[in-house]
Amino acid sequence: MESSTGDLTVTTPHVAIAPADVADDLAEASRGHSSGNGRRSANPRSFPVRRDEPLGWDLASNGRWAETRQELADGLTLLHDVRVLIVDDCTLYRDYLYGVLAAHGAVAPGVAWDLPSLVAAFDSTLPRVILLNMASRDSATLLRHALALGPHLRVVVLGVSEDDESEIVACAEAGVAGYHLRTESLDDLIELIRKVAAGESLCSPRVSAILLRRLSALASQRPPASKELVLTAREIQILRMLELGLANRQIAEELCIAIHTVKNHVHSLLTKLGVSTRAQAAVIARTLLVPEDPPGYQSGI
Repeated sequence: MESSTGDLTVTTPHVAIAPADVADDLAEASRGHSSGNGRRSANPRSFPVRRDEPLGWDLASNGRWAETRQELADGLTLLHDVRVLIVDDCTLYRDYLYGVLAAHGAVAPGVAWDLPSLVAAFDSTLPRVILLNMASRDSATLLRHALALGPHLRVVVLGVSEDDESEIVACAEAGVAGYHLRTESLDDLIELIRKVAAGESLCSPRVSAILLRRLSALASQRPPASKELVLTAREIQILRMLELGLANRQIAEELCIAIHTVKNHVHSLLTKLGVSTRAQAAVIARTLLVPEDPPGYQSGI
């Protein structure tokens, strides 16, 4: 705009005047959301203006610039009251994640970079979810100790390559609750944390395929389960008599049954025992059967 005083013309740049309520919010933000008495507001994420007011200077939950206060508020509550501990030996990444998670509603995220700091941060944060960057030094040791910190703790591994099948399988065997691959976005991570904190275990289709192949390989290496040996009461009687060396006719007379019935029982016994001779069946009988009570013995039961 221009103003004229005599022969002197002064040109000043055009300055956009923000609405009073937005200007107040910006001033409040610059003071760190402090109240007039110098104390920090109890709810720094509250907005005293209309929730549908246009907004273009803060991030929405989907990673683009927010359109309205409502959209911004939705983004800020994705991780409402979730306690998170970040384990990463890169200060830049660690600090960045801290800011992002805090902005999305996580409760005072903890940070750690090695084993001593992990234990200390766990005691002070009491997290529900631990984010562990597998590119950190001694990440395998950190993962093992993180999982041992508590039975209800959920661990998400970050920076895993979808081509590193051995690391993916090792993490699954250790007991992680989720994977965030190098190809996945910040939005994916926020959603992953939210679902893992709610008790879900998640991984991408690529990771699922790797784990299924591993499960199939383990199943193929497992020896076939032995079939349970089930003998009828009559077969047990005949097996005891085979152990005593009785012939088919003697067994038939003892049990008052026909000889061909005895032969059928003997054939069934040999098949079930996996042997071909009566002598082999007798040997097995000595290991399988409990000796019968002697004649005249009466149980006290």
